Amino acid sequence: MSSEPQTQEAGLTPESVPSEPVASLQCEVQRKLGRCMLRLQQYERLLKALAIDFEIAGPSDELEDIRRKRGKALAKLTLGQLVNELTGSYLQPLQPGVAQSEWDPGDSSRIWFRMQTRLTLGQADYDQVVSSLKELVTLRNELVHHFLERFDVWSVTGCQDAGAYLDVSMVKVNGHYAELRHWALSMDDARRRMGAFIASPVGSDLLFDGIYPDGSIDWPNCGIVRCLRAAAAKVAVDGWASLNQVIAKMSLDHPEQTLKRYGCASWRQLLHESKQFKVRREIDSAQQLRRTEFRSLPEL
Repeated sequence: MSSEPQTQEAGLTPESVPSEPVASLQCEVQRKLGRCMLRLQQYERLLKALAIDFEIAGPSDELEDIRRKRGKALAKLTLGQLVNELTGSYLQPLQPGVAQSEWDPGDSSRIWFRMQTRLTLGQADYDQVVSSLKELVTLRNELVHHFLERFDVWSVTGCQDAGAYLDVSMVKVNGHYAELRHWALSMDDARRRMGAFIASPVGSDLLFDGIYPDGSIDWPNCGIVRCLRAAAAKVAVDGWASLNQVIAKMSLDHPEQTLKRYGCASWRQLLHESKQFKVRREIDSAQQLRRTEFRSLPEL
């Protein structure tokens, strides 16, 4: 019986142990392959971090939990699935005349928030980016699953070919990483600008009170109309509320909701301009005074 050891580890046999020149070249191939794989992992990590904030929507008090759950779900995706997320949500082809879809949370008793981040490209640029990203996924799969099938790293020529291929691959991966990093920085800058706008008086007026920067008003949803509806509901008799009573409640409960902010000189003008209320004038028989009453029109 032969006592010669049989080496099976890593698919090697005694006859396949590389010569010194090949062993040196193999180390260089391993270094280059490792460098490519590390950069690809960096790309995937950055893409997952970016994808978390492509879009978020939900009740304001649940947003952090929603974001955390989305992060966990994204952590399980492959590079190909992540690229589909990128090209299906964040990157969008320019489509003139296509309106954004309406969003109805369906629960007006809670504060809801929705934010979408998009990078719009011309159709030709979008198609080029999609094609390029598909090539990146193919490259990644080639390196992970088929590299040793493609290159004979037990020969000098095979190692040289593999090294040249990895050099080209690294340039491609670095290019994609730089592009993704640019998109991530752009998204961060957009979020900072949006945060600064929301924190400003103009942004606060728009977000919370429906007052647009040009002075126009989203009457059905603006702050003063919401407060008027709530105040009227508390003092209404048979559905009709006294304007004087409501004005008194408004001055106590919502002093920030002033007529001037909404471009009105009187409460009657606001009721008329908003077109959200039905108004009537009644004579108080006891005091022989005319009083104004109003009720909310059905919300559309």
